[in-house]
Amino acid sequence: MKKLNTEILIILVLWLSIILSLYFNFKFDIFFIIGIFGISIVSATYKKYNENSLAILFLILVFSSFDLIKFSCAFGINLGIINIISFSLLLILVYKRRNEFFALKNKWFGETFDEQENGKITRIEFFKKEFNHLSETELNKKLNEEVLTKEAKTAIIEILKLKKGQTE
Repeated sequence: MKKLNTEILIILVLWLSIILSLYFNFKFDIFFIIGIFGISIVSATYKKYNENSLAILFLILVFSSFDLIKFSCAFGINLGIINIISFSLLLILVYKRRNEFFALKNKWFGETFDEQENGKITRIEFFKKEFNHLSETELNKKLNEEVLTKEAKTAIIEILKLKKGQTE
């Protein structure tokens, strides 16, 4: 039998909460309707768009933790303004799927390849300015003995090539 993962269990708990709320208390508000709509989107997109489904589930659980979205009108446990059940589900989701969240964060908010290359070039130029006043022996010593970043090593190698080209 296939193992149930965290998202499926959380989705099932939220659907159970919605069904019980509809059964016990048929009075509901716009926040409850938004919750039904949100969990419907997560359920519909889970298989085909798992990455987006995870992000939407995260967002609706964050909003639900502060009762901006509701999954239950019949019962709930609040500590101040925080809905304990939704917040607990959010913590479980984040803990169990933390690697996927880091990957999503890097994919959506990380640097593009061009930005990384521009940053690398900028760092190399910085190290060139820092090391330009050193002699060839000092540069070779620094290159061989010190622990340097890749950009610093590249800058030293480029400076050494320039200095050797000037002496010939």
